[in-house]
Amino acid sequence: MGKEKSLLLREDLSYSVCFFLFVTPVLSAALAISVSIPKEVYEVARGDNVTIPCSFKSTVVLSQIKAMSVHWARLGENPEDPASKILDYYYPANELDINTKYEGRVGFMSKPETGDVSIYLSKVTLEDNGFVECAVNIAKDKDGVNTHATNLLVLVAPSKPLCSLEGKAEYGQDIMLKCFSNEGSPPPIYKWTNYDVRNTLRPDPPKSKQENGMMTLLNVSVDTSGFFICTSSNKIRSASCNITVAVMPPSMNIALTAGIIGAGVVALVIIAVVIYCCCCRNTGPPEEYEMEVPGEEEYDPKSKPLKNTKEYYDEDNEPRHNGDTYYDDGEEEENKRSRPPMIPPNKPRNMGHSDS
Repeated sequence: MGKEKSLLLREDLSYSVCFFLFVTPVLSAALAISVSIPKEVYEVARGDNVTIPCSFKSTVVLSQIKAMSVHWARLGENPEDPASKILDYYYPANELDINTKYEGRVGFMSKPETGDVSIYLSKVTLEDNGFVECAVNIAKDKDGVNTHATNLLVLVAPSKPLCSLEGKAEYGQDIMLKCFSNEGSPPPIYKWTNYDVRNTLRPDPPKSKQENGMMTLLNVSVDTSGFFICTSSNKIRSASCNITVAVMPPSMNIALTAGIIGAGVVALVIIAVVIYCCCCRNTGPPEEYEMEVPGEEEYDPKSKPLKNTKEYYDEDNEPRHNGDTYYDDGEEEENKRSRPPMIPPNKPRNMGHSDS
């Protein structure tokens, strides 16, 4: 019996220790300050109004609170960035200090000393997007958790995206299609689709890659040509843009093209000169044939003496003869008329003007 009693006493003692270890922290937590926000995310469309609830519990009876401060702030995008104040409230002075950026747009939904420190925010802008924090400090109640944060998500439909092409759309080249919306919250998701030249939907080209609104096309060819559409969308709505890709043969170097054109011009000039010289070589008038009596020669009485005749002139330029026979112009003409006609052979005669 003694052993059984000792065992029972040990069991009761262990139960007491466990109760003390587990129940005491719960009681202390219940007696410490706690700040809470029901939801982790609050969504609101840009331009609308939103209420961000926040409440607190304290070991100090609310009616007996001597001093209290409430602080709402917008946290930085990075943990190391400082928070920006939305408003500060001081009790019992009932002083409210609002950031000029939120002036006229923010306020409490009820009296903070009642335990409800919820705020309203009107005409929400995209700059209000981000995490906001509620902090409560009560004199003589420093235990527990006195802050809580939530995400204020401002919803903005994506703006019409801009489509662009980076690189040269030539055979064998790599190009990149870009798509970006200037606005959109939450950040838009981008998706590229493409159609062939017959306007038929087709899968992405081989070795293509899509990431953050950019579509990379490797080793493009004529089969890559087509109509590409980018869709930018979030949970509100979507918008799209398009671009036509026409893959062409590689373009020639400008300097090389200019050199080829210049060489062609020079060759044409040389050919033209050669043709001109060849055509103008035999451009004189055609030769004409005259009739001539065989054995007859042109006779000039002043330049040629007659056969068997010595012709000379005296000092007065008068012809004389020294016993030799000569003919004057009248006799020569008479002799020509007395000769019988003969069929002359063809003899070429120059039709050009003779020198006088």
